[in-house]
Amino acid sequence: MSIENPSRFRVAIIGGGPAGSACALALAQRGVSNVVLIEAHDYSQFCIGESIPPESLRLFQALEIDQAFLLEGHAPCYGSCSYWGSDKRGYNDTLMNPFGHGWHLDRRKFNRFLAGQAQSRGVELRVNTMLKDVISSVASGYELHLAEKTSTTPDQTRIHADFVIDASGPRAVFARKCGSQKRNAHALVCLARRFAITDTQVEKNGLTHLEAVRHGWWYGANLPDATLLLAFYSDANTVKAQQLQQIQAWDALMAAAPHTQKLAQAGIPMSDGILSFPAPVYCLDQLHGANWLAIGDAASAYDPLTSQGICKAIANAIAAADAIVNKGEIRDVAQSIRMQYQQFSVLCKQYYRQEQRWPDSPFWEKYHIAHELISSAS
Repeated sequence: MSIENPSRFRVAIIGGGPAGSACALALAQRGVSNVVLIEAHDYSQFCIGESIPPESLRLFQALEIDQAFLLEGHAPCYGSCSYWGSDKRGYNDTLMNPFGHGWHLDRRKFNRFLAGQAQSRGVELRVNTMLKDVISSVASGYELHLAEKTSTTPDQTRIHADFVIDASGPRAVFARKCGSQKRNAHALVCLARRFAITDTQVEKNGLTHLEAVRHGWWYGANLPDATLLLAFYSDANTVKAQQLQQIQAWDALMAAAPHTQKLAQAGIPMSDGILSFPAPVYCLDQLHGANWLAIGDAASAYDPLTSQGICKAIANAIAAADAIVNKGEIRDVAQSIRMQYQQFSVLCKQYYRQEQRWPDSPFWEKYHIAHELISSAS
């Protein structure tokens, strides 16, 4: 195994998702050159979709990518239609929003777009590259060992970074190497399936669909590639006890959610299996240190029910870039991230407490208690 001579960077960003790419973009926008964006994948993997609100456009405008984003053709999202707290349908639409509608994202396309925008502005993008070790920390920064995933006998590259941004998502690989731990942690499990729409007469209303049931809750959205995404969120114990990763159990669960089942009837499943994704919720106990800062889901992960993850990630990224460029207090950015997590916790508690139809359900009992504990500890 060979180790190259160190390459020096002003900022190394671990993770090329929305937080990392937006931070790289913001740094380039502020005249910072010599930035490297290190992504463990190559943007070809399917990512669970997400809806973003109209206010996202303001963040894209701040990064000067709003027009380029609009040309990407993501599907409009006009709000949400929910069956939550009762079997009556409720709406939360964007009709009066000054920014117009939001969007249902093709996440794979969106992530690739942001990384490409950063690369086009001079950021060095390294895909399929993992952080293997932080060899040493010095007064002027960090020495990092990286390895390419695609090689069977990968050479390691040693680089030096004056400052490190951890935007590696829930893995929080750099922060955890620095001793950070997840605080107030609990996790949902997302079981997802895509459907090809076969009924051309079905009207796509552009609304996010939510439906609470005994064992968790359903999410649905029409994606930009003309497919329907249906995802069920529950906790690991319920998934295991009910064997919800099995097609038969998943179908039975959907049969108990009439409004979600109606959506599924408009299409045919695109795979025989069910995709499974972790959806952790937490905040790191240590968000920053000497010459490093965690942002996005590496710093704090929100319950997907709130659909705030991407906006939070990009806002974190812009604030981090400002602090680096203006030599501001990194601790102020970290404190802001922690305060936003506390506000999210209060909001999420309110959402979950609205659903009282199944007091004997282990899932709802657990999440009522979990959010009570988070709110009291925050």
